[in-house]
Amino acid sequence: MLWIKTFIGVLFQALLLATLVYLPAWTLYWTDALIWAVTYYSIVSVGCIYLLLTKPASIEARLNFPSENQPQEDKLATTLMFMALGIGLISCPLDVFHLQLTPIFTGVLKISGLLILIIGLFFIIASMDANEFAETTVNIQEERGQRVIDSGVYSLVRHPMYTGFLLFLVGTNLWLGTYLSLILSILSIAIALKFRITIEEKTLINELEGYKEYSERVKTRIIPFIL
Repeated sequence: MLWIKTFIGVLFQALLLATLVYLPAWTLYWTDALIWAVTYYSIVSVGCIYLLLTKPASIEARLNFPSENQPQEDKLATTLMFMALGIGLISCPLDVFHLQLTPIFTGVLKISGLLILIIGLFFIIASMDANEFAETTVNIQEERGQRVIDSGVYSLVRHPMYTGFLLFLVGTNLWLGTYLSLILSILSIAIALKFRITIEEKTLINELEGYKEYSERVKTRIIPFIL
């Protein structure tokens, strides 16, 4: 059942993201978007198979959707994250096909975008591999014996899943978008991550034993040695 739920979720997610890219473009004849979609679906599918075989608890945690008891501030943070994702994806075809206010990326910058988004997806998978408690909402899972995770990518940054999310959006904009879409994407994700991380760390420091000490050892939140 977990395998079925996982791949239904992956397919739904892939179709949703593709819709956010293709619908504003109003054309299916966009080779770069097809490469982007195939790359995303392939990496996520392989990553899910690996996690289902080795760390099924991580998949189960990600399938725990927001409950009625989710705090209002976390609901707002989740909404901002989804909005940032939408802005980051929709702004690419809007400027490329319609507004045409700024140039599209070409050459090395464009190719680097594909590499960056791939690294971002691997960061997300590595986060789930290291942390079986990574749910979609801020929630201390006492019934599962949640503890501080400080190994793997968590030894580099405190929020590696958000690192992956940021890299995925930046890489997507370099590959599919324009200078305008990249700026809009970075601004929106910066606001969303600032709000979400503030809420998350307040909860973790107050309610999860050892997290304060961990945050003092691993100084950076998203970008190793920088931010």
